[in-house]
Amino acid sequence: MACDMLTISDEALEYPTVYSKVELGELEALNEDYQELNNGRLCSTLNEFGFTGFSEILFVNGQNPCERRFRDVIRIEMTNTDTLLSAAMRVLYVNREFTGVQDPSQLKLRSMSPQPGCINCGEVDEYSANIEWSLTFENQYVDSAEVLGTEIVVFLDALGVNRIWGNWYPDFKTPDFINFGYVDVQEEMTGMEIDMEPYTGQDTTYIVQAQDFQEIPSKVHYPREIDNGNELEIRTCWAIPIQYGVNEIFPGWIAYVDIEEGILVNLMSRTSEDQTFFSGQKNKSVTFSDQPSL
Repeated sequence: MACDMLTISDEALEYPTVYSKVELGELEALNEDYQELNNGRLCSTLNEFGFTGFSEILFVNGQNPCERRFRDVIRIEMTNTDTLLSAAMRVLYVNREFTGVQDPSQLKLRSMSPQPGCINCGEVDEYSANIEWSLTFENQYVDSAEVLGTEIVVFLDALGVNRIWGNWYPDFKTPDFINFGYVDVQEEMTGMEIDMEPYTGQDTTYIVQAQDFQEIPSKVHYPREIDNGNELEIRTCWAIPIQYGVNEIFPGWIAYVDIEEGILVNLMSRTSEDQTFFSGQKNKSVTFSDQPSL
């Protein structure tokens, strides 16, 4: 959804940054370069925009090449984990054309998890051990603002990195000015009507009140697919928490409002996960009462 919420007279220049899907032939060539750069060790591919991750369009016979049953698994127990972080960071930087990680010092490790598997599978002396580790890096930050949906996960076995999920975005355009402060946006959103059926199953309408804005909004960068998924744009938004003032069963929403153009980019339940940013979620059950434009 992209409902006009507020208006300004000056047109935005070079904003937002838009990435287009890569044509299949070019994507296949890029993926070959990507695999060659990594000595053919990666089971993961590029996504349809040419970033690290995977794209089903590159799957052979619709099979995920990273499933263990479809790849050669290195079944060597990994007992020394001291070098895993530096190895993962190095690979993300070496692949910066595809990962978007231009400065590995900005990478912050969120978690590190063992991936067990059998050793000597099918033999009398078969046993289970940690044959892989997954390292999850936090979302990208640009100008102290989080870029949503940019978590990167790197998997390593005894021979090194074998797949990369997720990416950062290099050099995207951010607004030069904040044309709409969050206080103005909250005032404009007061009186907004929300159909509750998609959220609670109730055939009711909730009208946002001024007292529903109890938390301080944060500034984020919001990637979203547009044009039926053929393009991906990154908008800089206020992430504005909205409480549901009726009861505590439903936690309320986060409204994402562009700070330069003043449009409501998305309204999401606070129970939603990061991956819904790219799920094509549309909420057309939002209307605005008559209010003057800023």
